[in-house]
Amino acid sequence: MSLTPKRKMTEKKLAANRTNGRKSLGAVTPEGKARAARANLRHGFYSKADPEVLTALGEDPAEYRRMMKSLETDLAEAMEAQVVGRIGRTFWRMQRAERMQEGLALKRVLNGMEMEMALAAPQTLRIDHIYEALCALYRPINHPDPPPSRQDIDDLIDAFGAAPPAEIKKAFPLYRAYWEAAWKAPIATREEGDSSPAPSPAELERNAARERLKAVLDPVTDHYARTQALLTEKFERVNSRENKAALMAPKEENAMLMQRMEDSSLRQLWRLTNILVKVRKGELNLRDVDDQRLLPISH
Repeated sequence: MSLTPKRKMTEKKLAANRTNGRKSLGAVTPEGKARAARANLRHGFYSKADPEVLTALGEDPAEYRRMMKSLETDLAEAMEAQVVGRIGRTFWRMQRAERMQEGLALKRVLNGMEMEMALAAPQTLRIDHIYEALCALYRPINHPDPPPSRQDIDDLIDAFGAAPPAEIKKAFPLYRAYWEAAWKAPIATREEGDSSPAPSPAELERNAARERLKAVLDPVTDHYARTQALLTEKFERVNSRENKAALMAPKEENAMLMQRMEDSSLRQLWRLTNILVKVRKGELNLRDVDDQRLLPISH
């Protein structure tokens, strides 16, 4: 697409152009050739400082004239000003690259932590819930005074939900059987040296029921206690500095690009600083400004 505006054409003018076009060999005057060249302008990067071209590129011809006048007035001073300006822009680009990298790093950390927590939280909450329900199931056994009612026992069992783990579900009938035996033979505290008669059959049945219950319930409770501790430790590691540092490591293409931008700006700063020092000493030569090192830096 041409960057120069096209003239409005009437039907009469268009017909005349078509007629004349068959006879014409193209522009012959310098003005006509220049106009024809501008009509096919694509980017203008290597073009001369034509005011119309600069305007078409969104640049200010007056600013270009001021720069040229400053170069003609005092070349060394103008060059120093240009180099200083480019050093300033390079510093700004480096700070911008740092802000971009920090923003990308923060985004990686937040996204990574959110994903890891989303994976760990449901399992952790489920294990916590089961373990707390097991502890609640044990509490009346360790502190049987007063003993729970049948409704209390139903509530403790219902706390595991409609689909409790199989290893816990098989303890429920043993739990009910224990309390049935306990109600028949209330638990009494015996003092040391107590000469009371030997335990009654009901007490023996209660003790036997308790041992059968503990044989099933103890290993299950220990398992969930260990699992809860492991999951809690894993969940805490999500928020650790080490995990955040691992998530911060650049992986995607944008982060690598920002890193290359920063490295490029650092090299550019080094070159410009050397050039500035030589400009001030009057020692600048063509070798110092080759490879388009003084081309404007894009923003």
